[in-house]
Amino acid sequence: MDVIREFLDKNFKTIVTEIEGNYQVTFQGVGGQEGYVTFRKAKVGWNTKPISQNTYLVGDADMYQIVDTLKLYMGLDESHITEVKNEFQKISIEKLEEYLTTSTSEEEVEKENTDEETDNLTTA
Repeated sequence: MDVIREFLDKNFKTIVTEIEGNYQVTFQGVGGQEGYVTFRKAKVGWNTKPISQNTYLVGDADMYQIVDTLKLYMGLDESHITEVKNEFQKISIEKLEEYLTTSTSEEEVEKENTDEETDNLTTA
């Protein structure tokens, strides 16, 4: 639902934080409303399919304040709740992927810089 995404993009900022090996995507509203989606690293016993090294599953979520805001300003009711949940998941997954990609890129650059410094020290 594009209208929900536009409203969230306009009125909420998203922050990704790492907490004990898990990741939390927090939605902070202009009016102080807050919600979050927590991702936990998938474990092999959680399903019968092989799991790649960087697989995360939704472990917890609390979006009640944001859902109430959407109901108030957008006139949504209980019939829209599935669409709203799906949109939160999509946005959260996108933000987590963006964060992990950026973090990995920064770590690679930092490692390359460290390797270059080490090379410079050994050749001097």
